[in-house]
Amino acid sequence: MLFEGLGNAIHLIAAVVLVGGLLVLVAGLRPAFTRAFPSEMERERVLSAVHRRFVVLAGVAAVILLATGFMMMTQNQQFHGFGHYDNAWSKLLLAKHVLFVGMIVLLVLLRSPRPVKIENDLVELALLVGVAILAVTGFLTAAKP
Repeated sequence: MLFEGLGNAIHLIAAVVLVGGLLVLVAGLRPAFTRAFPSEMERERVLSAVHRRFVVLAGVAAVILLATGFMMMTQNQQFHGFGHYDNAWSKLLLAKHVLFVGMIVLLVLLRSPRPVKIENDLVELALLVGVAILAVTGFLTAAKP
């Protein structure tokens, strides 16, 4: 029971780091950098470096989410094995997994330098996918057996 609670707490912290970090990038740093760096070229260079550093942290968070999520999934009473989608919980979990794979793809794309507009769009898309994952998680938590 203690191990399960610890795994859940670590899972939640990793989710906060990943989705919260994306929110800070979009809603916090971008506006601050616009005021702090009058030169668009300098602002883009710094923001690109911040994105690159964040992707490393996001990658660690994603690995933690994968490991703790697997643990929680297999311990859940509504989990009937891989490939079995006989209840609403399993279908919602599949949707969450598809979104998570999309998040991983976006993080991989962010690893290599791109034009700033594309990089910013990828970060915003990753944030939207993260919010969608949180929404599906809410429905998943409420799903009845």
